[in-house]
Amino acid sequence: MQVFEDRNNIGQLRFFEVNNTFLGRRGVVRIIKRVPGVTITQTPKIFLSWFRESEFCKFKIGENEFTVGEPFGDNSRYWISGPRQSEKLEDVASEFKQQRLPFGL
Repeated sequence: MQVFEDRNNIGQLRFFEVNNTFLGRRGVVRIIKRVPGVTITQTPKIFLSWFRESEFCKFKIGENEFTVGEPFGDNSRYWISGPRQSEKLEDVASEFKQQRLPFGL
């Protein structure tokens, strides 16, 4: 899966985005659950999550809390962020990079 990264001037990952065309909100949660040490603290609501929640998933790795959102509810990418320059964010991004989606995305 293609990951769109935003790094600071010394190369540390600040946040990343993933295309949501074939992934879906629950798919994001499934991938995040595969990261070692993750505890999911908020998942998308079952009915019309995209309509009610721009920030739809929260999770922790150790004491670091991370969020997954879709700003404005209609973006083509999900935004995944956490504490500034957290090395654990690299682990999460790596898990998304390893995923294969239909049609070679």
